[in-house]
Amino acid sequence: MRPSSINERIQVLAQRANESYIDGRKVTSHSFRRCANTDMKAVGVSLTERNLAGRWVAGSTTADTPYDNPIGAGSRDPLSEVPLYGGPAHAAVAAARAATSE
Repeated sequence: MRPSSINERIQVLAQRANESYIDGRKVTSHSFRRCANTDMKAVGVSLTERNLAGRWVAGSTTADTPYDNPIGAGSRDPLSEVPLYGGPAHAAVAAARAATSE
């Protein structure tokens, strides 16, 4: 599969979900990479470990610059409509997030 095929597929799925943009930014395959890095940083994963996980060069600061980008912080959660995360499951996820931020 070509790398651009993944991006195209993610964009098609985002359009079908009426979520082509989140916080004014187009959903792309890099959205997932950026969000994973941001989540890891939020729970204290070191830059070295995030570089390894993101396949960035050791010693690079990429994980702390363009890829540290909390999209959706404080805004509507697009996953709240998804049955897996919405309803009672959404409350459990919110409680778990609140417990880790204390």
